[in-house]
Amino acid sequence: MGFGARYLELESRILDRLSQTRYIQEVIHDTISGRITLFLMVVGTIAFFNELYITIEMSFLQKETYEELNKGYIDESLKLHKMIVSDEYHGREYMDEKSGIVIEEFEEREKFFAKPVHVAHLYVVCNILKDENPILSTPLQFHIEFSPEEYEGEKRLEFGCRLKVLRTKLYHLFKDSPLYDDLVENGSNFTVSKNVRIYNTLDELLPTTIDAVQLCFLKMETGDKIKCNFVIDN
Repeated sequence: MGFGARYLELESRILDRLSQTRYIQEVIHDTISGRITLFLMVVGTIAFFNELYITIEMSFLQKETYEELNKGYIDESLKLHKMIVSDEYHGREYMDEKSGIVIEEFEEREKFFAKPVHVAHLYVVCNILKDENPILSTPLQFHIEFSPEEYEGEKRLEFGCRLKVLRTKLYHLFKDSPLYDDLVENGSNFTVSKNVRIYNTLDELLPTTIDAVQLCFLKMETGDKIKCNFVIDN
């Protein structure tokens, strides 16, 4: 028996089984519709496993990025992280001189998935310190969300908000609360840069010198719980 005959025999068995399978039997009316259904099922199965493979592979790429960031030091060098300054990690648009059409060129798939995801929201546990000692029995807790309007001016929008946005939000949450009036004396020099101390998920202090760095590069992810201290100098 030749290959063609063996294939037709196998196909006939499969189509016969499919024609008796619940739901699938409703779209099989003859040999042609059966072959179309079988073809779509085979192609769909191949596509499913291909997407599954890509998803697993890309998740490992992103995991490597976060491991690299978490092992690094929080200092000025973060301002020059390769993903911020290198164009190979970002798509670009340019005008084709011959056609006059704007061409959009995307980064490679591996480069796209290697980038950290922007921080959409955080939970922040805040202590109020006076003489470096907490003065509240229970810390304040805030849920901070970041809207697209808060990072629309960034060169790399996909990385989200800067540290300065978070620091400013926390400053106003405390400064505009009744607690501030009760605890901070009039004339006290309470400033966003000096008196709001933010720590990442690894309990590392994030200095104001890196306020221009976007949050996803500072060892925190969406939904993380971090710490902040409001320091009173009275």
